Amino acid sequence: MKALNMNSPNRFIQRMVIFLIITILICCLLFSSLISAFLTNPYINGLIFCVLATGIFIVTRQVLTLKPEIIWVEAYKRNKMKGLTSSVSTSKLNLLAPMASMLEEHKGRFSISSLAMRSLLDSLNLRLDETREISRYLIGLLVFLGLLGTFWGLLITIDSVGTVITSLGIGDDDSTAMFLKLKEGLKEPLNGMGTAFSSSLFGLSGSLILGFLDLQASQAQNQFYNDVEEWLSSMSLIAVNKTGSGNESKIQEDGVPVYVQALLEQTAESVDSLQKILGRGEDERRNLANNIANLTQQMSEVADQIKNNQKEFKKISDKPMDVSPIANLFKDNVTGIDDATKDHIRSMDISIKRLVEDSNQSNKQLISELRSEIKLLAKTISAAVDNNKKR
Repeated sequence: MKALNMNSPNRFIQRMVIFLIITILICCLLFSSLISAFLTNPYINGLIFCVLATGIFIVTRQVLTLKPEIIWVEAYKRNKMKGLTSSVSTSKLNLLAPMASMLEEHKGRFSISSLAMRSLLDSLNLRLDETREISRYLIGLLVFLGLLGTFWGLLITIDSVGTVITSLGIGDDDSTAMFLKLKEGLKEPLNGMGTAFSSSLFGLSGSLILGFLDLQASQAQNQFYNDVEEWLSSMSLIAVNKTGSGNESKIQEDGVPVYVQALLEQTAESVDSLQKILGRGEDERRNLANNIANLTQQMSEVADQIKNNQKEFKKISDKPMDVSPIANLFKDNVTGIDDATKDHIRSMDISIKRLVEDSNQSNKQLISELRSEIKLLAKTISAAVDNNKKR
């Protein structure tokens, strides 16, 4: 199956950057006029600029957060194509976090059900809509702040015009003084008009800027959603089955009846469990082989030690203790000892000789038995190791 590559959101980021650069250049050309309009009501206009800066940051972040998601999908597809079972890091995922956990449970399978695919796509679409809601709210907030400044300026204008009209007297004969009073009174309505038009200008312009950036972010997210949908569709099997009544076609999930699909899902889960059990059995077999190897080495050391002891016992058996010189020495040097004592000493000499001979025979028999037991144990261990290697 041909691998589907995820599209990068870089071209949308480039559009956003170019648009912001053009906007900044226009603002630089109209800097003096914009400063004058801004100073007519710095509080509302400053709030509009703060909301605009926050919206630009949030919308740009929405596009940049797609990159870790795309990198994860590409890494997952590469591991699947290479047959690797190692998990891909999901620490930086936000939009695809539920999908990552679900695909981790389906590791080792070649496809997922259509129902699971729809569930994953619905979850992804819901998360994308949640990220768009903030930017849409900020666009509406910019329009609201612009209208708020407009109506605030109109209220100031209407109140000021009423004050000017009231201050003008009909009986004033001096037209110059009346004209100066009218001139002074019109300053406040003009300031109100400036507040109204400047707030409307900045609010609508900010909503226009943020709306274009949100449009690019929405296109990037839609492209990401479509790529994920195509990728999941490549792992979901759908077949068209003809009905018996006519030429109508009916699409069944995975191309099989529901009970067969459930059976296949259960079989796949059983295969996954079997793979895990076989993996644990392989680890236990390796540990057992290592333990047997260590035991064989230890038994070899014990056999070497027994051989050394056998050599020592053989040296002792080759040089039996001879007590006859000692008995002769006693016999020659003893004086004044009666015959009974001599007979007793003679019997002790004979008993000591028998004891030495019995000791030598017992040592030889013990060494022979130990050697036989060690040979039998070594053969048993060797047979066990051979059986494990054959398996």
